[in-house]
Parts: sequence; structure tokens; C-alpha cells
Amino acid sequence: MRLLLMPDVFISYSRRNLEFVQQLVDALKMRGKDPWFDQLKEPLSGIVVGAPWWKEIQHGIENSDNFIFVISPNSISSPYCHAEINYAREHGKRLLPVLYCGWIGEGETRRAIDAVIEAIPDDEELPGSVTSRILNLKKLVRENWLAISEIQYVIFSSSIAFEQSLEQLIQALDLDLAWVRMHSQIVQAAKLWEASGFDDDFLWRANRLKPVYEMIERRSPELDTLVQEFIKPEQDQLLRELENPKTSHLRRREIGERLEVIGDTRSGVGLRSDGLPDIVWCSVPRGEIALEEPIRERGAIVGKEDLGIFPVEQFHIAKYPITYIQFQAFLNTPEGFENRVWWQDLDGECHEQVMKEQHFKFNNHPRETVTWYQAVAFCNWLNAKLPRDAWPSGTEANWLIRLPAEWEWQLAATGGDLNRLYPWGRRDDSRMNCQVSGIGRTTAVGMYPHGGSPVGALDMAGNVREWCLNEYKNPKNVSLCGKEQRVLRSGSWIDPIAICTDRYQLAPTSRGYAGGFRVCVGAALFSR
Repeated sequence: MRLLLMPDVFISYSRRNLEFVQQLVDALKMRGKDPWFDQLKEPLSGIVVGAPWWKEIQHGIENSDNFIFVISPNSISSPYCHAEINYAREHGKRLLPVLYCGWIGEGETRRAIDAVIEAIPDDEELPGSVTSRILNLKKLVRENWLAISEIQYVIFSSSIAFEQSLEQLIQALDLDLAWVRMHSQIVQAAKLWEASGFDDDFLWRANRLKPVYEMIERRSPELDTLVQEFIKPEQDQLLRELENPKTSHLRRREIGERLEVIGDTRSGVGLRSDGLPDIVWCSVPRGEIALEEPIRERGAIVGKEDLGIFPVEQFHIAKYPITYIQFQAFLNTPEGFENRVWWQDLDGECHEQVMKEQHFKFNNHPRETVTWYQAVAFCNWLNAKLPRDAWPSGTEANWLIRLPAEWEWQLAATGGDLNRLYPWGRRDDSRMNCQVSGIGRTTAVGMYPHGGSPVGALDMAGNVREWCLNEYKNPKNVSLCGKEQRVLRSGSWIDPIAICTDRYQLAPTSRGYAGGFRVCVGAALFSR
């Protein structure tokens, strides 16, 4: 919405043409326009007595949608007019030239203007009472005149009826008025943002940017660099804030919630255009993992139990845990959760389980309150439905989308380094959502980009524990049958810490609001 009482047009002129300009101002007012004219001693429409005149002129230009320059031999040599034109151009104002010929013709007026420009001394400077990025008057005049000459002007002369010229000017003022006003507001807001030292509090939010994008899509205008940066989507602003390691835990939670409201456009978080989950894959090179069970006393690790060496072939793992909206795609389609084909390799009664509600129901949060069986069924469905062009490059024909085995999960989290307790290295509570964050629940996935693993996967420490394929007591057993407890990895928002080697166990029929899963693509570890 446009601010009340803001002027439609700023008028720049030479005092020697005051009589004509006064006539023009009166006529514009009669036609419903609100011109800014320095002779009007009114707030927002002119210079109030006692006010600093150059500041008032700057404010008048900033607040006006259009800028009329009354061209005459007198105004073309005026340093004050050219300082005003320069300021208007810097603020992206629409220039509307008015060629005032008076009693002489257009050609004679143009020749007189050219002569005046040539007569300006090469060393003449603008007066110190005005500001301009170019202080040499002749250089500034030539630059401004070049810009003005590219715009069709309206001629006012004794040989043309005043009302006829006025009608042309009114039509020019009304042309594409919605965009002119919007552009004026954008440029002014961008300048304020720049003056603030690029404080994010001055940026426009998604609801205010939406009509700007719609208008830009229709018009494809040229925008300067400052405006382009200013109107970047709010999502970009928020993601930039996440990249700052000093951003607090609570702010990260807020950013995730805001992204959910305005639309989380990150790849790997939502759905593809066909309604299937959009997965970003991280390549994990082959290696080997020594599985160990930490032995704890009163919360402290006092030893380790060796569980064996596990070779790992190359595979690909999802960058994020499966999100709520991605799992909902499985639940909502008739070919998803209710289709028994995705459950046929599992124990018979597993399909009879009722799907529990998500505890923290945000589209971009990890899906929690899901059993191991339900996670496996999701993988079976996605394996069958996701087009091959959405699989990672280099995928072999016999590979599957499935849950990772815990040794695969650990290789993706640590890069195979047994001494790496956290995906990024040493303990740093600012990089994960666990108990010490104080958030007290899950966050949107990927809120800790500085907490990535060596392969680029996020949330491999904290947020939710993640189901793995194998059994807990007998890690080598990756069969889809059996009721033995399965492994979860990662640690979660309720855990005091989230170490990469920590192992949790839960029955495949059980679930909780601290547990979720992520998928991988790799060779089959089990037979169907």
C-alpha cells in the first residue's frame, strides 16, 4: 500500500522558467496529481520555511514516483538541476523530460541547449551545498543529458495547445503506474537497507516480496545490483543466516519454522513436481568400519566392546533424514502405505500396525514416531516409484533404495575415522540439536549446515535417532524378518550428547518422537 500524501512527481526546473512551471503545477493538481514543487511551503510537497533545503529536495525525490525535468537552456546549465537529476537516477526514479520551448521552436531550443552545454567551463565544479558522485559540472551535464536524450520528451511550446501537451504528460505519468510506484518503494527500501549496514531487519519478508516477483515476471525490468540483492527471496536471507556459526539454537528453530510457513525451497527437503520425495544424495566412498559398543558408567564412556570390522562398498546416502512431508506422500497415495506389496518381505503382523501421528508436525522436520517396519516399507515404495533419473549418478542396476546398515551409516558420518566422535570432529554443541541446545524438540532438517559430515550429510548428530537395517545384538544380521531389536544411530534432541559411535536399540514394532530415518542407495544386503 502506498504511503498517504506521498507526491506523484518531483519537478526539477530553472527559476527563470518559474511562470511556466507554476502553470504546470496548477494544471497537474487540477488533474488529481500531487507534485513536489519547491515553491510549495507544505510538508511532503515542498520546502518548509527553515528546513535544510538540499535534504528536503533529497526527501522529495526519494518519496516521489516520477521525476519531471523541465528542459530549457536555463535548466540545462543549472548545477542544482543536475544534482537533482543525478540523485533521481541513483534512486531509480522514472525520468519524464518536458521540453519547454516557449515562443521559439523545438529545433532552435535544441541548438541553444547544445550551445549552453559546450559553453560550460571544463573546470567548473558543483557548489558545495549539494552532493553528487560526479562533481565536475560539464561531465555530469553530459552524462545526464545522454540519459535524458534516450527518453521521449513532452513538448510545451506556444505552437501547441497547453492542454494537448498536458494530456500527453498525464498519460506518461499514468503509464504502468503500479510498477513505477512499486519500483520507487523497492529502491527507497534498498537504500535504507544499505544505509543500515545491510541489517537483515530492513529486508522485506516473503509476503511483501510476492507481488514484487509477480510484477518482475510480467515486466522483466533491468534492476541494479543493490535492488537485486535486496529482493532476494526471504528463504535466501534465512539460509544465509544459518551459515553463520554464531546463530543461536533458538534462532535456528525459528528459521526452520519460518521456512515451513513461506515454503522451504531447499532441495532434498520436500517433494518433486510428481509428488514423490525429493532426495539429495551424498556419495560415500568405499572403506571399512570397526564397530564398537561404548561402555558407560554414570554417563561417562569407560571402555569399548569390539563388535568387529565391517567392509563397506561405495554407496550413496540422503543428505537429510526423511521429512514429514516426504513420508506423508507415502501415506497419502493409494499406492503407498496401504499397499501390501511394500510389506511382503516383512513379518506378517507388521502391516497391521496403525500409523501414529507425527509429534512435531512441521513439513520440513524429520518424520518421527515411525517404526522400523514402516521405515522399511517406505524404502520399498520409494525404490519402486522414484524414477531412475532421480537416483544418484553411477547407480548400478541391482542397487536398491533402503535403510543403511549401521556400518554404512557410521562411514557416512565419520569418513571412517574412529577418533572422530562427531561428524565435524571435536565436540561443539553449537553444531547440533541435542539436549544442551535448549530447544526441547526437533528442528527442521539441515538447520546446522556447519555440522556436516565428511560426505556432506547433515543432522548425523542430534535431531532424531535414525533406524538402521541391522539387528542390535547381532549386527551382521540384516534380514528383513525377525523381531529382534534393531539399531538406531545419531543421538537426538532428547540425548545429552550425540556421538557418532553411539548405538541405540528398539524393537522394530516400537516408535518414539526421538526416532526417524534416512535412506540410502547401495547394493542389496539382503535377499528378497
